[in-house]
Order: sequence, then C-alpha cells, then structure tokens
Amino acid sequence: MSVALPQGRFDGYPRNGLAGLAPDEEITRIGPGTPCGEYLRRFWMPIALSSMVGELPLKLRRMGEDLVLFRDRSGSLGLLHLLCAHRNASLEFGIVEQHGIRCCYHGWLFGTDGAILETPGEPKTSQICDRVTQGAYPVVEYQNMVFAYFGPIAEMPPFPVFDTMELPDDLMVPYLVPSPANWVQVFENSIDPYHVTFLHTRVSGVQFQENLVNLPVVDYHERAAGNGVFYTSTRRVDDMVWFRVHDHMLPNFSQNGGMHVEGSQSTYFVRTGLTRWVVPIDDTNTITIAWRHFNKETDPHGKGRPELCGYNSVDFYGQTDERPYEQRQRSPGDYEVWVSQGPITVHAREHLGATDAGVALYRRRLRRAIRRMVEGGTPQQPTANVTAPIPTYGGDTVLRAPMRSNDDRKWMSDLSKRVADIYRSGDALVGEERRTKIRTALATLETELQ
Repeated sequence: MSVALPQGRFDGYPRNGLAGLAPDEEITRIGPGTPCGEYLRRFWMPIALSSMVGELPLKLRRMGEDLVLFRDRSGSLGLLHLLCAHRNASLEFGIVEQHGIRCCYHGWLFGTDGAILETPGEPKTSQICDRVTQGAYPVVEYQNMVFAYFGPIAEMPPFPVFDTMELPDDLMVPYLVPSPANWVQVFENSIDPYHVTFLHTRVSGVQFQENLVNLPVVDYHERAAGNGVFYTSTRRVDDMVWFRVHDHMLPNFSQNGGMHVEGSQSTYFVRTGLTRWVVPIDDTNTITIAWRHFNKETDPHGKGRPELCGYNSVDFYGQTDERPYEQRQRSPGDYEVWVSQGPITVHAREHLGATDAGVALYRRRLRRAIRRMVEGGTPQQPTANVTAPIPTYGGDTVLRAPMRSNDDRKWMSDLSKRVADIYRSGDALVGEERRTKIRTALATLETELQ
C-alpha cells in the first residue's frame, strides 16, 4: 500500500538558516554604555506606580540596572543602586528612616541623592562620606506615577508635562504591565494601525469596536515641533468619516484615541484614552506604563472600568498574561503578539509590506536619533520648540460627510491631511483656547463636506 506524499512548496529546510540571524542590537540593547541605552537615558522615564511604593523598600530592575525605590519618612522618594557601596549588601533589606535609607549590614545611611549621611562604625576622622557616594537617580512623582532620569546630571532635561495630563473633567488612572519581551517589539505595536483591523476585529472576533473592521486609510503627519509624528487612521462609518489619531514621540511615548469611541456621531478633537510609555526592564523584559483616561468624551456610554487599572491589570482586552492559555489561543490580544515574537525578535527574519510603513518609519527615526547622539548630538526632547504644556494630538474626530462619487482612498487621505493641518494650527495655544480653535475649524470643515 502506497501513501500519497504532500505536494507544495514546503521550504522549511532552506529557511533553517534564518534561525542563526542576530537581533538588531543597535536599537534593542539598552544596557549602560550601549548606543540605544545611552540614548534612552537622556529622557525622563516612568518606572513605577506610586501605589507600588509602600513602607518597605521596593527592589526593581529598569534600564538593565538593579535598583531600590523607597519613600523615606519625610515623604521624599529615592532611587538608588541596589547594592550598598560599602560591602554590596542589598538595600532591599535597608531600613527606611526620616531622611534616607540605612543599610542593614553596617548601618551606613544614604540620602535620596546617594550622599552618605552616616557611617556609624567608622572613626570620627573618616573621610568616607566625602569621597564615596551611593549610585542614585533623580525622581519625580506626578499624577500617581514615579519618573526617573538615568542620564548625566549636567544634561538632565525639563520634565515633560503634556497637555493631556491636566484636562478638565478627566480621571487619570495609572497601570503597569510587565512583558517578557524586548521594548522595541512592544512599542512598535502602537505605530502599526493595520493590526487593529485584523488582530482586534477580523481574525479573532471583535475585541473593541465593530466599526474597526474596515481597513483604514493611514497617513503619517509630522509634528509641527519636529519631535515626532502622529498618524490618522481614517474609516467611513455610514455617513460619517472617522479619524482616529495616534501620537508618537521618540523614544517611547504614544497616545491613542478613546477606547470606546464608535465613530458614528460628530465629534471634534476628542482627546486620548491612553497616555503610554514602553520602558525597558532589561534587553528581554519590558514594562508598559500608562494612564487610562476616563471621561464622557472618550467613553460616552460609561464602559470604562477604572477600578481594573493597576499592576498587571487594565480595563481593555488582551494586554496581560492573566487570561487562561486556551482563551489566549482562541482570541489572542496585543500581549500574545508581542511576547510570542520571542525575548528579542529578529528583524532580519521579517518580510515587511505596505502595511508596515509606520514600523519602518519608527525604526529609521530611532536609529537616526541614536546615531546622531553617538556622533555628539543632543537628543531632541519632547519639550523642545513647543509651548508648555506640550501639545499632543491623540484622540478622535468624526465628521459627517455623505458619500460621493469621488469617495475613494485618495479623497479620504486628502481629507485626513486637512484634519491634521487643523490639529497643528492650534500648537501655539494652550488649554481651552487651543481646543476651541481646533474644534471650530473642524466644525467649519464638516459644514463644507455636506
């Protein structure tokens, strides 16, 4: 009896050679002294939720470094190298005092800036306090989130306050999700608008909105200040045209539209539902740390669940490893996609297409920024060339625009460029004045489209 053999291309064997390809180390390796690591260290990074810092020291790893985060009894936060400068005992077992933290081994007391305040076993003539310090980094606590700066103190930039951090009638709730994957592959997910149609709608069923099923018209727009891009993901929903706007700034900041906007009624310059950073723990582990925004504009039907936001928990689909494995197989979300690429994905094994334009754009810009710094340039900060607070664009606009004979992808692309120009036209303004200018211009455009 003969057995029919499968027929087809079956090119697994010749592709075995791809298994030996190396990761793109220039943009994935983040340890001290690496090009990407030195670049990232020139920016303020969120590292923890305020709720994670209790009475005891918190051991954590960020940017490839082992650290201890604590709040002394005066209320000041400190971020120190984990191992004591004396004999390398871990400060996770240190005793928090009124000012600073005391090593349990020999009682050396360190201030929040790493200065040695006391060396109780040493003679009074000891010069140790003058010549030795504990490694320490500056920290800022803002809106229930802890930020740190890991770079040279002489180059410490201003703390970036974005306009969406202080919106009226907006509840900001932080959350943090760890992932066993390199930071680049986690961050790239947000600059890939096409995955929303497939991963979140067509392939695994509707995970967010049914109206996301249509393939969008995507355009990338330069931020007026030159410090990033934002993209419009444009879809038709009956008589409406829905512009979903995502904001991106180097190296790892993004904002997207409302989590529960449906694109079915006129809305003008509705702000973001998510303000997010992707921060390396080390080369193969990452935290996504963000604020969820809860307000009537981004969530008109009250579907948001702020009580679900916290450590390894958030109120929208597929962001953590908490679901049963079989469910994650049947309906995978973002977490499954970026983690399943491996600890560090190998870009040389990919085959990018037209839908990957945003990913390719981000990699080029990140690589260029790293090389410019290595050659002696100063990384451009989000605070450069802008008013304070920093204007952002993430959110949604929906305009009534009845279908017409020339209602094709080019027409929608041209329309998205007009919307982008309107968004940028308010950059010199702040607060309600900016919102009013942009919304008035969008309403005028909508009238023109009738």
